[in-house]
Amino acid sequence: MNNKKATKRALLTSVMALVMCVVMLVGTTFAWFTDTASTGVNKIQAGNLDVKLEYATEWNENGSVKTWTDAEGETLTFKTKDNRAADQIFWEPGCTYALPELRVVNNGNLALKYKVVVSGIQGSAKLNEVIDWTMKLDGADFIMGSEHSLAAKNNDTVDADIFTISGTMDKNAGNEYQNKSIDGINITVYATQDTVENDSFGNQYDKDADGTPQFDTWYDNVATTVTVNTTGDTVVKDKETEPTIQATVPAGSTTADKLTLVKNKGETPSNITVVTGTQALTAEVKLIDQNGNKVNAASGKFFTVSMEIGKNLNVVGFYHNEMALTKVADVSSLTANDQYYYDATTGYVTFTTDDFSPFTAIVSNSVFNGGDGTEANPYLIATAEQAMQIEKLKKGAYLKLVNDITVPDEIYMSGKKFVFDLNGHTIKLEYAEGVKPNNGSVLYIGGKSGSLTINDSSAAQTGAVIGSDKTYTNKVTSAVRAGNYGKLTINGGHFYGTSEGTSCIFVYTSMSSGSKATVTINGGKFETATPSNGTYFVLNHQDNATAGCTITVNGGSFRNYNPGVTTVDPVNAKTGKIVLGEGCRTTQDGDWFVVSK
Repeated sequence: MNNKKATKRALLTSVMALVMCVVMLVGTTFAWFTDTASTGVNKIQAGNLDVKLEYATEWNENGSVKTWTDAEGETLTFKTKDNRAADQIFWEPGCTYALPELRVVNNGNLALKYKVVVSGIQGSAKLNEVIDWTMKLDGADFIMGSEHSLAAKNNDTVDADIFTISGTMDKNAGNEYQNKSIDGINITVYATQDTVENDSFGNQYDKDADGTPQFDTWYDNVATTVTVNTTGDTVVKDKETEPTIQATVPAGSTTADKLTLVKNKGETPSNITVVTGTQALTAEVKLIDQNGNKVNAASGKFFTVSMEIGKNLNVVGFYHNEMALTKVADVSSLTANDQYYYDATTGYVTFTTDDFSPFTAIVSNSVFNGGDGTEANPYLIATAEQAMQIEKLKKGAYLKLVNDITVPDEIYMSGKKFVFDLNGHTIKLEYAEGVKPNNGSVLYIGGKSGSLTINDSSAAQTGAVIGSDKTYTNKVTSAVRAGNYGKLTINGGHFYGTSEGTSCIFVYTSMSSGSKATVTINGGKFETATPSNGTYFVLNHQDNATAGCTITVNGGSFRNYNPGVTTVDPVNAKTGKIVLGEGCRTTQDGDWFVVSK
């Protein structure tokens, strides 16, 4: 190929980062087993569905895989004959690139069926249109999304499928694809239970289980025409029963005699951010009149459109062209233009609009607003409901707050490693009226393997953790607490203990005999609302163990509290201590004591 042709045809793309995301859909994805005796049911045990995605990292001399590594959250690079670096892989028409070998493993005690799909295109969705993705398993080629099965784990023996994924660029792709790039895609394994285990009536109880989000109808082409009702609402839909899309046109909102509802697959606008762990679904939706002209609503009017997207999705954003629509609580709350509501039960998104252009849904592959829990792509937390899901994570993760939120209960982060970036936002605890739990902290870390690091990456350092202002059973409240061997490290953020009438302990380390916890403070601002018996115990302990916990202060600012000279509560803390780090000292600035080296 000469240089001129190469210039015309070569498509320079960023390395296509593949984030491996294993998605488990609960509810329809577990079965029940019973072990009965003559006296009745002896035991009911829930089976577990546990799928894992791994990739090859080492090979034997004969080319067989020597080492498999967990692929979740990893970034993979396409293979080349000359072992080129990722940033030297250039796509051009007709080329084919493959990933390292992948393996789906069934670690659970239920047989499962699974699908592997390409999703979450970041960058040019148009470029992806000319790349044909295929999956090779047992020497045979399969289209992405085809269904496969794995047997249940038997003692230490697991069933696994080894496959490769490759992308081939259409040899007829033209110059319009030059200089477009795909900055990342997700390879997602969707697993659900298979029709293998028997219940009392056979093995068909889970025949309808399907763990794949259904987006097919979102991209169906639709063109349906009706005559306008001049005395009432006009409803245009693609079919009478179970329509995939319908538009309601109020009387007086258009002068057209006939309306045609048109829907086609669209291209996601470049200004809509699609982060790792999410995918964008864009459709061109419009109404046209009898002359083929696009119809807009009359002044002060709007249309209501309901469109099927798929059930049980986490829709984290909906856009009209490049403008985010306002999410409402239910369909009845759609009372103004540019609002939307997604019903996870029915799978329909309903929105209001007075104009037509591309509509884009941003769907997360997890319960969070995006991300995959890695350092490069932390889980994004936008709501209190998402924050409470942290407790349910099977392993530790990197977390990033993207909105100010108020949680209804303490977030219990025991036994796992977490890094929490406040990102300039506030997380606050407010219990319901009348609720008085034993302790009142926003975040708790404990367990021998438990560690929590809190950062604030915002330039203005406006991130904050605010404890509840209620009084509790044992008179202990805080913003963050560590206990039972937990390790807490604070590098930034503003922390408030706000409860009245208590010692308002800020960093509370709960101790039981021998269960030593450690806290290290490298930065941040710390304060409590009121003193306890005349003393502000901003940092404190409650421990009765023979070997107490330690809070080491290497930096930070403390209001009405000098960690260099203040002793711990003599009643509740018997062996714990608060110390300055080596070479550190405190200086006073008004009510604040600043620790530095």
